[in-house]
Amino acid sequence: SLTLLARETTINMLRHCVNGARRQKVGGLRWCSSLVSSSSVDDSRPAHHHRQQAAAAHQFTKRHFGISRHPDSLTKHGSINSIEEDDDVTDSGAAARVTADDLEYGEIGEANAMSRQMKAMSGAFLDDNGDNNDDGDNDFDLFDSSDFGKGSRDGDDDDEMDEDAIADAAFHARQQLIKEELDQRTGRLWTDEWIIPEEEWLANKTWDDIEEWKPQLATRKSLESVKVFEGGVPTLQQLSQLDLPPPLADHPGHGSPKQYANSRKKKIRSRLKMAIQLLIHDDLQKIIKMESWSDKQEAVDALFEVIEERVREKEPVLGKLPDFGAMVENELEQVLRMVQGRMRGAASKVVDASDDAKEDTDNTDGEKVTANKDNTDDVLNVVNEETAVPVFMDVANVKNAPNSAFLAKSNDAGIPNLVYPLNVHHRDGVGRMVEEWELAANKETRRIMMRDATKAIASKIVDAAHCCDGAVSDSEKGAARILVTGKRGVGKTAALAGIVASARVSGHIVVYLPDGDRLRRQGFYIEPCNHRKGLYNLPMIAQEFCEQLLTSHGDDINTMTASEETMKEFLKDDQIKKVLSKANDNKEESDVEVPLTLDKLLNVGSESCSLSSGCYLSVISTLMNQTEKPFTIVADEFNCYYDHGHYFHMDYDEDVKKAIPLNKISIFKPFMDAMGLYPAIAGNDVNTDDAVDSSQAIMKWGSIVVATSESKAVRRTFTKSLTESANALAESETPVSVVDVGRFSNVEVQHILYNFEITGIGRLRFDRGNTTLNPEEVEYLRMVSGGTGQHLMDACMIP
Repeated sequence: SLTLLARETTINMLRHCVNGARRQKVGGLRWCSSLVSSSSVDDSRPAHHHRQQAAAAHQFTKRHFGISRHPDSLTKHGSINSIEEDDDVTDSGAAARVTADDLEYGEIGEANAMSRQMKAMSGAFLDDNGDNNDDGDNDFDLFDSSDFGKGSRDGDDDDEMDEDAIADAAFHARQQLIKEELDQRTGRLWTDEWIIPEEEWLANKTWDDIEEWKPQLATRKSLESVKVFEGGVPTLQQLSQLDLPPPLADHPGHGSPKQYANSRKKKIRSRLKMAIQLLIHDDLQKIIKMESWSDKQEAVDALFEVIEERVREKEPVLGKLPDFGAMVENELEQVLRMVQGRMRGAASKVVDASDDAKEDTDNTDGEKVTANKDNTDDVLNVVNEETAVPVFMDVANVKNAPNSAFLAKSNDAGIPNLVYPLNVHHRDGVGRMVEEWELAANKETRRIMMRDATKAIASKIVDAAHCCDGAVSDSEKGAARILVTGKRGVGKTAALAGIVASARVSGHIVVYLPDGDRLRRQGFYIEPCNHRKGLYNLPMIAQEFCEQLLTSHGDDINTMTASEETMKEFLKDDQIKKVLSKANDNKEESDVEVPLTLDKLLNVGSESCSLSSGCYLSVISTLMNQTEKPFTIVADEFNCYYDHGHYFHMDYDEDVKKAIPLNKISIFKPFMDAMGLYPAIAGNDVNTDDAVDSSQAIMKWGSIVVATSESKAVRRTFTKSLTESANALAESETPVSVVDVGRFSNVEVQHILYNFEITGIGRLRFDRGNTTLNPEEVEYLRMVSGGTGQHLMDACMIP
C-alpha cells in the first residue's frame, strides 16, 4: 500500500508540474517526453524508424509556450519537442504528439491530450502485477535517477546530435562567407561611416582648426577634364559653333514615351556598332590587303556568318533581343559601307598627292614626294573618335568685355554685372545658379555650363538676326522669337543667363527680366494710363526698369535719341515739357535740347515715379525700331504672365473681381505683343484685343527669348497651353522656335562634379577625388538627381 501511495503521489506531482508549466507558459514538455521515451518507447526499433517519425513531424510548425500559434516562415518546421532530438510520445504503438494548442486550449479530462499523456506515463510505471520495480526494490524513487529531465541518451540520439553539430558548423561557415562578401562591397551603404569614433569626440576641434580650402585640393583629373572657354564668354557666333554633347532623353513618364523609345533604340544601335567595329577590326585589315575581289567577297560572307555569335558573346544582354540577328547584320553592313567610303576618299587623296608629286620635281633633297598608300589605320580608325564634352563659360573673367565699364565688374555679393540684374532676391531667389556661386569656395570664378540647348538658342538668334557677320545690310537684319521650356531644375535659368552674357559680349543691348513671378504680383500699386485708354501703369516697376537699363547699357545708348513723335505716343504734352525740363536741369525752354538721348530719358524716369512709365516705353519703342545695334529681350518665368492676375482696378471691373491681364499693363505690353502668344487656356483674359500684330511689334534687329518656370505656383495646364500656342506658330512669317532644355547626360553630370570639386562646393570641397574618381559614387549621384541640376547640387551638400 505504501508503494502504491508513493506511485500515486509521484503521478500527482508530475501532473501538478505539467499544469504549472502550462499556466506559466515557460519551457516545454521535454522532461515529460524524456520519461516516456525511456520507458514506453521500444528501443529495439531501428534508428531509422525514429528518424521517419521525426521527418513526418516536420510538417508541423515548431513552437513553445507563449509564442503565437501562427506558423513562422523563418522557423524550421518540426515538432514542439525537437530542440536537440526528436522525442516522440507513443501510445499503443502509435505516435502521440502533445501540441501547444492542446495545452493552451484543451481542458483537463479523460479526452484531453494531457490526460492521455499522463495515462501513458502511468502505464510506464505499473506493470501487470502493479509493480514496475524489476530489481525487487520496493522503494521506488523517481527523482533518484541522474538522468531525470535530460531525456534519453542512446546511440541514435548521439548520432542526431552529431548531425546537428555538423549542420550548425555549416550554417556558421555560410554566415561567415556572407559576412566576408559584404565586407568587400564598396560604395553607398557599404563604406559610409556614420558613427563618429571616440577620438573624434575627444579631439575638441573648433572651426579655426578646419583646413582652409585652396585650389590645390582639386585632383589632376578634374583640372584636366573641365574645359573653360578661352576668352571667358563666347560671342553668339562662337557659341553656335561649339561641339557640345546632347542632353539625356526625356523620361517616358514626362509625356513623350515615343521620343524616349527612339533614343533608346539609337543608343542600342550605337552600342552594337561600337562592338562590331571592335570585333571585325583585324578581319577588315586582312580583307583590305586581299587582291582578288572574289576572295574579298568570300571573306565578307564568312564575316556575316560569324558576327552574330561574336557580338552576342560581347553583349549578352543585348543578345536577348528578339531581332538581335537582323540588327547586327544591318549594323555590320553600315560599318562596311562606311569603311568602303573612307577607302574611296583615301584613294582619291592618294591620286591627288601623286599628281602634286609629279609637278614638284625640284626638291631640295632630290627626293620625290610620295603618297602613303597604306591608309588602313586612318580608314579603320572609327572607334576612338573623340566625344564631345561640355564647355564652361566664366562670366567673372571676360577678356573681350563689352564697352560698358559696369558690365566688367561684379556687385558686392560677387555676382558679375554681365548678367545684371540677376541676383538673389531677399525673399525668393532666381533659380539655383546664383546659389551655386554663393556656396562655392572659389570666389575668383563664376562658371555656367554651356549645353546643347544654349547652343540651339544662340544658333537661332544668329540665323535670324545675322548679328555676328560684321557689316550687315538692313535687308538682312531680322529678329528671332524663342520659347525655352523644360522640367524643373534642368537649367533653364542658367541657359538664359548664358545667352544674356554672350549677347552682351556680342554687342547687343539686352533687357533682362529674370523674375517674372515677382513682377506680376508685387507692383506696389496700379493706375490707369490717362494717355492711352484701356491700359494701366505700374509706376514703381517702370521706375525700376529705367534704373536697370540705364545702369547696364547707359554707355551704349547715350548717342541714340527718341523722336518727338515717339514721346507723344506715350506722354502727354505737359509731361513731355516736364521731361525736357528735368533732362536739361530745369533750363529755360529756349535752351532745351530736342530730341533727348535715351540715357537722359531713363535718368528722368528713374527719378520721377509719375514719368517713369512714359519714359521707359519711349526708350523701348526706340530700341525696337532702330537698326543701329541689335536689341535683345530675355524674360524668365514668362508663363507667370498668363497665370491668375494679381492687379485689380475698378476702371477695368467695377466689382473689382476680374484681374487685369498683363498684356493690358503698359510695361509688359511690348514684350507680350512681340511674342504674340495667346493660349487657349490661361488664368486671365489674355487676348488679341488692343494688341499689336507680332510682325509689327517685334524688334527690327535682335531677338526676344522667354522661358517658362516649373518652380512657381502656375497651373500646369496654363504652361502646356502656352507651349502649344508657340508650337502652332512654328511655320508663321516670324516663327516662334521652341527649345526644350533636357536633363543632364552622364558626361554632363561627370563634368559638373569635376567643376564642383574645382570650385569647392559642398562635400566635394575637401573630397580630394573620393567622389569624382569613384564610378560608383558618380553613378549614385546621377541616379538620385535624375539628371536634374538642382537635385544634383542638393545631393552634393550632404555626405
